[in-house]
Amino acid sequence: MFGNIFQQLCSMVDSIVVGNFVGSDALAAVGGSYAITFAITGIAFGLSNGASILIGQYFGAGRKREVRHSIVTCVAFSIALSLVLAAVSILATPALLRLLNTPESLMSMSKQYIYIYFLGLVFTFTYNILSSVFRALGDSKTPLLFLIISSITNIVLDLWFVISFGWGVAGVAIATVISQALSSVLALFALQKRLAAIAAADEEKLDAEPLRQQFSPTLLKQMIKLAIPTTAQEIAISAGMMIMQALVNGFGPVIMAAYTAAMKIESLAMMPMVNISTAVTGYTAQNIGAGKVGRVKTGYRYSLLISLGFAVLMAGVVVLFGGPLCSIFVSGEGAEAVISAGANYLLYSAASYFLMALLFPAEGVMKGAGDVNLFMVFALSGIASKTIAALALSPILGYTGIWIAVVIGWLAECIGTTVRYLTGRWKDKAIVRPAPSEEVAAQ
Repeated sequence: MFGNIFQQLCSMVDSIVVGNFVGSDALAAVGGSYAITFAITGIAFGLSNGASILIGQYFGAGRKREVRHSIVTCVAFSIALSLVLAAVSILATPALLRLLNTPESLMSMSKQYIYIYFLGLVFTFTYNILSSVFRALGDSKTPLLFLIISSITNIVLDLWFVISFGWGVAGVAIATVISQALSSVLALFALQKRLAAIAAADEEKLDAEPLRQQFSPTLLKQMIKLAIPTTAQEIAISAGMMIMQALVNGFGPVIMAAYTAAMKIESLAMMPMVNISTAVTGYTAQNIGAGKVGRVKTGYRYSLLISLGFAVLMAGVVVLFGGPLCSIFVSGEGAEAVISAGANYLLYSAASYFLMALLFPAEGVMKGAGDVNLFMVFALSGIASKTIAALALSPILGYTGIWIAVVIGWLAECIGTTVRYLTGRWKDKAIVRPAPSEEVAAQ
C-alpha cells in the first residue's frame, strides 16, 4: 500500500509541476495521454498478475524448481514483449491521439510526453514483473524500498528538469523513465540474490542450470493462460478510458485539466482498496497451493473490514477537501473553473469507494484462486456499463453524466464479483494442488 501511494504521489507530482510551472494546457496534455500509456502498461499488469498467481501457488506448495523456473520465464518474456510493444506504440501514437479527439493545441505536447514514456517502457514492464514476483514470495517490503528510492528520484528530477531546465512535459517524462530504470535495476539485483538463495536451499542444486534451461515454455503457457483474462480486462479498461477521455476532451481543455486533477486524487484515494486486493491475491494463491481454504475465507473477512474502513475515511476526505486538493494541481488564469469541475467529479467519486471496498477483497480471492475467467467477465461488465452510461448521459447532463457513469460501472462489477465469492465456486479453480495427504491434513 505504501509503495503504491508513493507511486501515485510521483504521478501527482508530475501533474502538479506541469500544472503550476508550465500551465493548465500542459496538465491537460499529460492527463490526456494517460489513457494511451495505461493501455500498454495494463498489459504489464496483466502479465504480472498471471505470474504472481502461478508463482504464489507453487511457492505455497513448496515446489522450488517450478518457482525458480517461473520467475526466469516471466522476466525474460516480459522484457522481450515490452520492446515489441514500445515500437508498435510509438508508431500508433499520432493515430490514437486523433482518435481521442485531442485538441490540436495540445497535440505536440501530448506526442512529446508519450514518445519519451514509451522509450522507457522496458523499465516499466521489468519493475512491475519483479514487484509481483517478490509479492508472490510473500515479500512486499523489498519492492517498497526500491519504489521509495525511485519516487524520491522522480520528484527531484521533475523539479530540476522543469523548473531549472525549462523542459516542460518532456522533463517530467524523462524524470519518470530515469526513476523507473533505477528501480528496475535495483529490483533485478535483489531478485538475483533471492534466486540464489532458493537454489542453495534446493536439493537439486538449481543454480547449476544455465538460465536458458530454466526458461520453460510449459510454464509460460500456464502464465499466459492466467494472464489473458486480466490483460483482456486491462485492455478493455483502456478502451473504456479512451472513450471516456474522448468524451471529456470534447468539453475542452478546462474540463480535461479538471478530469486529470480529479483522477490523480481519486487514484490515491482508492489505492488502499486496490492494494488490499493485491495482498489478498498473493495470500490466497499461497494458501490455495497449501490446501488451506479456511485461511482464505478468514483473510477475506478481515480484508473486507479494512477496505470499508478506508472507504469511509477516503470518501470523507474528498467530500470535505475536494476543492483545495484540486487547487494543488493548477494555478493562474482559468484555475478556478478547473478546480470547481474537479471538485464536482470527486463528489460522485466518493460514492464509488464503498463499492470498491466490497469489490476488491472478493476480486483478490478470485484472482489468487485462479478463477480468472469469470473475474474477467465481471470486470468487462463494469467497463461496458460505465461506457454505455457515459455515452448515454453525457449528451443530456454534460460532463456530469460522465461522472455518474463511473459510479454505475463500479456498481455493476461489484455485484457480480461479490455474488461469485459467496457461491464458493472459486475454490475449484486452483492450478497447483497439494498432495492428497497434505490436503487432508490441511482440512
